[in-house]
Amino acid sequence: MRLKDKVAIVTGGAFGMGRATAELFAEEGAAVVIGDVDAAEGERAAAAIVAAGGRATFQATDVSREADVAALVATAERVYGRLDTIFNNAGIEQPVTPSVGVTEELFDRVIGINLKGTFFGCKHAIAAMLRTGGGTVVNNSSVSAFANVGGNISYAASKGAVMSLTRVLAIEFAGRNVRVNAICPGVIDTPMNERNAERAGDRAATEEKWRAITPLGRMGTPREIAETVLYLASDQSSFTTGVGLLIDGGRVAT
Repeated sequence: MRLKDKVAIVTGGAFGMGRATAELFAEEGAAVVIGDVDAAEGERAAAAIVAAGGRATFQATDVSREADVAALVATAERVYGRLDTIFNNAGIEQPVTPSVGVTEELFDRVIGINLKGTFFGCKHAIAAMLRTGGGTVVNNSSVSAFANVGGNISYAASKGAVMSLTRVLAIEFAGRNVRVNAICPGVIDTPMNERNAERAGDRAATEEKWRAITPLGRMGTPREIAETVLYLASDQSSFTTGVGLLIDGGRVAT
């Protein structure tokens, strides 16, 4: 069990990549604290882990509010005694919009959740990890930090900034036994991309376009993302820090 006796936080853990990661972390021996704005689904996710024999706690969390994130970390320490790893996964999409038409409100909302939320998670989780000798951070960036097709300026900007944040923290805390990495998913079969496909008006055509720009010819699954997060969170990646690991079916390689 690669996370035996570890304590982990997963933000945005009620759905998609976050939920798959919370479930896998629990399977691998971790006690998991799930944070999400959807309390009903978050409670169900935690209850399912417990029913399967794992350890999990849910706490309603809006990652754009620093007080909520600080409380989430405090819950991990209070309930389980420590914090060893965090997956800063919570994020939202930007509906495809010409860049000159993006409102200040939309830009601020995307940045507030995707970037500030990741910053708050890193800030408070790393402080907790330092109290017990170290740990691991995995941030959810995106293939959009490296390649995109336009119309998502606030999303791409937020995810590019997450990569820069990841590298800064990796260097700053390398000497204190804290490793900080990121994942950069391509098109994954999640509720977020279901919404994107529905907004496009022709879901089948949109999903076909996504498959066409992905050399492996399909969307990734949340479980595939979870397996990569587990690698970066565990001792299997003990000599890895400051990277953004592409999980994009070969898209950036084209």
